[in-house]
Amino acid sequence: MTPTRRHVLAALGAAVATTVLPRAAAAHHGTLIPALREGGHVVYFRHAATQWSGIDRIEWPRERQRLLSAEGERQARVIGAAWDERGIVAGEVWASPFARCADHARISFGHATEDMRLIGLLSDDDGRGERVAFLRDLVTAPPAPGTNRVIVSHRSNINAVAGVTLAEGEGVVLTPDGAGGFATRGTFMPDEWAG
Repeated sequence: MTPTRRHVLAALGAAVATTVLPRAAAAHHGTLIPALREGGHVVYFRHAATQWSGIDRIEWPRERQRLLSAEGERQARVIGAAWDERGIVAGEVWASPFARCADHARISFGHATEDMRLIGLLSDDDGRGERVAFLRDLVTAPPAPGTNRVIVSHRSNINAVAGVTLAEGEGVVLTPDGAGGFATRGTFMPDEWAG
């Protein structure tokens, strides 16, 4: 096997492992919920289900953006109610300013800090590197004691930082290691938060 082919196969294997392993951790929900009650984690959600009315732009008015569907609003309510029932504390709540993300955050957690650095990474514009660095800082910095940091944004952002691909409404639990890195602990679909 040539070195180039070996490198390609190794990279492909690493990419598959990065994407599949967090999903396999779903069997560990029973251990993640108590850990989340203690705080110290970052939970990144891809926005809940949307109406899929096409591509939108941040400068467009709300009514032209892709919004949460009725199912997406239900998913966001389920997540918030489950966190309340399970005693999981959301401290900082960050969201992309796209309506679908900010709405999800507010429905689930009651508040959100919107930040343009959390808009999607679908373009290779000059701000892409800054957005990746901002998200990396959010997922590697430990949250306030006894709380969890919540981020509601887009699939492309977390994929660039953690190599995880999330479905609409899916959340991934990350644990900052205090040394500039993090561990990927597992994922939850919206209804899985309720048990």
